[in-house]
Amino acid sequence: MIWLTVRQYRMQIAAMLVIAALLAIGMAFAADYVARVRAELGVDTCVPLPNSNVNCFQLDNEWRQRTGSLNYLFYSLYALPGLIASYVGGPLFAVEFERGTHRFAWTQNISRVRWAALKLGVVLLVALVAAIVLAPFGAGQKVFSGRNIVSPFETFELQGLALVSYFVFGIAAGAFFGAWSRRILGGMLLGLLVFGVVRAGVHNLRPMYQEPATAPYPYSNGPLQTSFDLPPDAWIIGDAAIDLEGRPVAKERLNSLLREYFASPRRFSPSSNDGTFLRENGVIRLLAYQPADRFWTFQAMEAAIFTGLAALFAILTLWRVRNRDA
Repeated sequence: MIWLTVRQYRMQIAAMLVIAALLAIGMAFAADYVARVRAELGVDTCVPLPNSNVNCFQLDNEWRQRTGSLNYLFYSLYALPGLIASYVGGPLFAVEFERGTHRFAWTQNISRVRWAALKLGVVLLVALVAAIVLAPFGAGQKVFSGRNIVSPFETFELQGLALVSYFVFGIAAGAFFGAWSRRILGGMLLGLLVFGVVRAGVHNLRPMYQEPATAPYPYSNGPLQTSFDLPPDAWIIGDAAIDLEGRPVAKERLNSLLREYFASPRRFSPSSNDGTFLRENGVIRLLAYQPADRFWTFQAMEAAIFTGLAALFAILTLWRVRNRDA
């Protein structure tokens, strides 16, 4: 049965593995080429002209023009799990039910659940292998930023355990909706739609996996300018406000005080800034961020979410196949 499943889906299996291998090779060469071109142009060692940095800006612009298109190799990792959910997961059972070929399989000496589990298991295993091939290379996208220190969270969805879990979830979700709808097109559309909705929802949930750390907000108004007091590789997720006793302050009150300050003549005073004004009104503004050392913890948590959802959809698929009419 396993060999039969491999033969039946040989085109999809070959496509996933070949695309993963070619994309991994392409990303590896792209990251090396982008870094090499930047070094050859001397972008990071450029010395500005006496009265202008236009020469360094031109070098940076030339570097981006010569290498920018290669970034699409890495951007493809955002879309690839969703496409696999639609084009591989969606038709996995739907094509059998729509064409009626499942009836022949069910007359053989194999149970419905085993038939479905083997089909789903083989395709899931191949998707897992393809994702593992790609997972180490997504982090190379950081070279396009041109910065020496880049937060690992900037390439969070392009690498590691999270990327692998997206592939597994995509196949399981697509397979379930294909089995549920019994139509190839229905499975493809619903699989892609649900995959996108869940990805977006978890993306918005991610900053709250752990309580954010905070640092004093930098105030830039007037001569009392302050700088960022947080690690350069931190993931800044927004600002927050507390009162003088450490209790949370509503965002509406913070914004109201800031509007009041910037509309008043005090913003031109050399002896105050927006920070001192807020404190006079009993508010302290903070930056909320996630430290870089939480990256792999967040990766494991996100992978657990999507792997759990994949397991749920796999179980629902087997239940659907077991209980549907022939």
